[in-house]
Amino acid sequence: MRSLRAVMQSSAWLAFAGAVSAGIASHNRLRADISACKLAANSDVYLSAGFGYELNCAPSTGTLHAFMIFVDFDDQGAVETPQSLYDFFLPAAAEWYATSSYGALTLNVTADTSRFYRMPGTAASYGWERGLGYETHRTYIQDALDAYGRAVPETDVFYVVPTANATSISFSPTFMGDVETRAGVYVAKKSVTFGLDAYRTWKYPVLNHETGHTMCLPDYYPFNGSATGLFIGGWDLMGLISGPSPDYFAWDKWRLGWLSDDQIECVAESGSTTHTLTPLERAGGSKAVVIKNSGTDVLVAELRTADSLNSASCAAGVLLYTISTTTATGEGPVRVLDATPGSAGCAGDILNDATLNLAGTSSYTIDQWGVTVTVLSESDDGVEIEVEVSY
Repeated sequence: MRSLRAVMQSSAWLAFAGAVSAGIASHNRLRADISACKLAANSDVYLSAGFGYELNCAPSTGTLHAFMIFVDFDDQGAVETPQSLYDFFLPAAAEWYATSSYGALTLNVTADTSRFYRMPGTAASYGWERGLGYETHRTYIQDALDAYGRAVPETDVFYVVPTANATSISFSPTFMGDVETRAGVYVAKKSVTFGLDAYRTWKYPVLNHETGHTMCLPDYYPFNGSATGLFIGGWDLMGLISGPSPDYFAWDKWRLGWLSDDQIECVAESGSTTHTLTPLERAGGSKAVVIKNSGTDVLVAELRTADSLNSASCAAGVLLYTISTTTATGEGPVRVLDATPGSAGCAGDILNDATLNLAGTSSYTIDQWGVTVTVLSESDDGVEIEVEVSY
């Protein structure tokens, strides 16, 4: 027969083991099944920022095939070569995708650089203004196809590049409908029609912004005429193309298939958990913690550094932002949370220093959601954060 001390020791160990087991169970329960954080897109919201949005989107993994032609106009003829404009965009834009996607996406552009094709209308006649209508845009694209005068191989995206001398073609919108000839022959899922803003302002990354739309990513800048950085500062080129930290958000990289489920941690219940984040700019490792608030809203924490595509970043640290699947493109479906509201910002926008880090603000609370995120430690390899949730 065991002694009383042995029985007590055994009981104490069982109690300790039970507590540890309960703690682990609670820890695993708080780290919810990843599907709990994969908010479904709302089909009634244009370019909803959830998973599974359907609009004949261009592929975001594997190879995205594009065909590029060059056009000019009677009133604004070309003064350069098509090859010089091709070189303006590529291979830099393709390399941007290879880097951002960790090799998951290859942009393969076939281009006819033999000549400029003369459009049937003058540049001024196309009425190129913000808010360009669907029919006006389609007419321009079909005129370009007519000017080309030969069959375009079926592709994912059709790029129309005007001479830089065409000042009337002032900006670079994406046509989000199927691209067809006037005879009804299918050409592409989407078309990007470049304009003067590429040459004068945005440079080659405008191709990455607009091609993001072909993959059904929304605009993160406001459509109401407010400051471009109103919602997200310069933290993603779907908001500000020239921002200091323009790489796509981890949330969108997850949606696009560039991050796997095991690189995302999901929190969907009350309690406290700790998580390790590795820099978004490096392949591998845990890239985001997603905290679920409802079936349409989540908070995301990711780690940004001044490296790679984000080398111009002026405030490395843990970036916090909310996602709303019921908010349309241009209305703020993603909103960066300002962890340093008393600062003047940096690199031209108040949100560009919004990150959490141990050198500055290390903790942030969203009172309405009952969520607090705290940076516990930092190293060259990443950060450890604590997430406290009290629904």
